[in-house]
Amino acid sequence: MKVKREEAKKIILENAKSKFFESVTLNEAYGRVLFEDVYAKYDIPEADKSAIDGIAFSADDVESYPAVLKISAESKAGEKERKEVKKKEAVFVMTGGLIPIGADTVVRIEDVEMRENEAVVKKAPKKWDLINLKGSEVKKGEKILSRGEFLDYKKISLLAHLGYYELKVHSLPKIGILVTGDEVKEPWEEGDKAGVKNVNFYILKGMLSPLSKITYYGRVKDDPEEMAQTVKKALEENDIVLSSGGASKGKYDFVKDVALTLDLEVKFTVTNIRPGRPLIFATKGEKLFFGLPGYPSALLVNACDFLLPAVRKIAGMREYENRTFKVFAKENFKSKEGRVDFVRVKLEYEDGKIFAKSAGSQQTSNFLSTSFSDALVVIDDTRGSVKEGEIVEAVLM
Repeated sequence: MKVKREEAKKIILENAKSKFFESVTLNEAYGRVLFEDVYAKYDIPEADKSAIDGIAFSADDVESYPAVLKISAESKAGEKERKEVKKKEAVFVMTGGLIPIGADTVVRIEDVEMRENEAVVKKAPKKWDLINLKGSEVKKGEKILSRGEFLDYKKISLLAHLGYYELKVHSLPKIGILVTGDEVKEPWEEGDKAGVKNVNFYILKGMLSPLSKITYYGRVKDDPEEMAQTVKKALEENDIVLSSGGASKGKYDFVKDVALTLDLEVKFTVTNIRPGRPLIFATKGEKLFFGLPGYPSALLVNACDFLLPAVRKIAGMREYENRTFKVFAKENFKSKEGRVDFVRVKLEYEDGKIFAKSAGSQQTSNFLSTSFSDALVVIDDTRGSVKEGEIVEAVLM
């Protein structure tokens, strides 16, 4: 069951359904996704306030400059009482202090000559300058954030600015991960010439942790019965189940058979991307199963291109697709029509342009070049090889 890349993405995203909401505090909201729109509960500022330390007065009451004004009061930040200024008077205002009744002008303290209980304004100032007017930043009832926005530290601090402490966010999808293969060893285990280290769990955990709750089901031997039991348990406990290895057509590649044994609806088993053609995608109700390739480089490309957008969508993100950008090829990149190639590249910036050059070996078995790459150049299946200097599409890793 082979499908092209775009068809595979369409099938996956059609089956990726966003979850319900939960209420959290700001302290718990970092990295979460808004479930509902956010509106301003009040004007910001809530009243006319001084933008600086200075004196506030009515410019209309000053007949000529220099002008000597009597300091009648003080307006501090946080002080609720609004002072009043009279003719030939001024109120000393601090940054954030309420503008006095009757005042329309503020002058910096550095620009006036201060005497005992008096201030000398030497030249005519601009009215309403240096005053943060009520509602000039945000109007009450204004829509500020939209459902589906990712909450980073800037958005969290904005919510604090708006007076929100509790809010509704999308529930995080639960993801179960298992790694297959008799040859797979954990990083702390002594290696041998027949084994490989468990790289794939760490790729998936690092990529998906901010948007999901991950449960690791450990290594599973190349045994169909053990694999079926583990996958069955993971499906019962999670929204998405990921396995790595055993997705191809080798003697010990049992993932597809296990999916069928468990009555999963297998949508496809192969795509036209390189590296990582074998990709088993199956569903059971609204639960998703991804049988990812065993080679770390192939797994990472598949996870980046197919899995991550689906997880973002389930997590409630409005913009869930990968963002692409244009780069100039700094060397030739081999490809052929009918295949989508993902080239591991390093990025360089020269004369305002972004250039991409190979990060090293493009062999599927080579993970070093993947680890040191900045991005993936995506060569579409209708294009073929790319020549030095041509513009190509890239996605950050």
